[in-house]
Amino acid sequence: MSQTTRYASVLAKIGAERSKLLSEGKLKALTESRNLTELAVQLRDTSYQEQIAKVPLPLTSRKLERAYYENLIDTYIKIVKNSPKKARNYLSLYLLRFEIEHVKMLMKATYAKLTPDQKSAKVYFSVEDFLKKHAVIEEAVKASSVNQAVHAFKGTDYWLPLNMGMKNYEENASTASFDIFVDKLFYEKLYDYYNGLAKKEKPYALFYASMEIDSFTLMTILRGKALNHEPNWLRLVIPQNCFNLHKATVEALVSAPDFESAFKIVLDSYYAKFFVKAQNAEETIANAGKAFRKAVFQHAKSSAISETFNVGSPLAFMTQKEAEVFNLTVLSLSVSSEMKHEDIRNQLLL
Repeated sequence: MSQTTRYASVLAKIGAERSKLLSEGKLKALTESRNLTELAVQLRDTSYQEQIAKVPLPLTSRKLERAYYENLIDTYIKIVKNSPKKARNYLSLYLLRFEIEHVKMLMKATYAKLTPDQKSAKVYFSVEDFLKKHAVIEEAVKASSVNQAVHAFKGTDYWLPLNMGMKNYEENASTASFDIFVDKLFYEKLYDYYNGLAKKEKPYALFYASMEIDSFTLMTILRGKALNHEPNWLRLVIPQNCFNLHKATVEALVSAPDFESAFKIVLDSYYAKFFVKAQNAEETIANAGKAFRKAVFQHAKSSAISETFNVGSPLAFMTQKEAEVFNLTVLSLSVSSEMKHEDIRNQLLL
């Protein structure tokens, strides 16, 4: 079967879904909304109408955010299902991200003594149906202790990272280490799935994979330095592989005595342009995160037309759709907190 035939089905889906993406003009018009009701009314003629129509009143930014993400998940599932088998694994990472968030949320929510109903309300079960973890997540939802929640994942890929997190949790009663080890699992899967792509497909996924893994590694180390984490702890929590970061650079960053020293090393690295010194370490890292996100979005926008019969086409579209949902979430939060129109526009990814 030729590459053209393999991608015909998903390209038809992408064409249909791309025509539904909101224009820059529409997004800017939405910043003029005076309240959430007006914002929801303006989204009536968009692909989000079906999910928004089901949102129970009174409207809140969180309820709308959930509607946007339900729409995003439905779209991802359509794209992944219609993609060629070899590409499907890699593209399913976009859904796996939601599962990763579910696992982390369940640890925090169980620690905070949320009820099973409260926990269930935070899960996107359509993701779990697709990834075939519905029963596992249901069991974790019912757990009344963190230990029980961890145990629900026995026999899955999460078992080892959650057990490592459990050791830390028992020592300091903080759920933060669960996040760190589960995130590491995601980035290691991302690297493996990238390597599982056909040789001729890899160049089209390289930009996305390298930006995700390398930015996570850099920002995790810098955060660790700002919090005075030990080098051995950092070695344990960062992914084993990078793309445009030499092992020597990563080791120098991990061994750096403090944030300032590590930051100087970053400014000599391949990713220097994404890092600008701000008021404090937290702001510097947050701004870098925004810069990476913007670069990935711009890459997706510019390659959306040129890449057709390869994995680059679904990747470009899925990135654009994700950016749209990010923008709608920013809009909902900003409109509900009565921010000025210009300030809202400045926060959008355009």
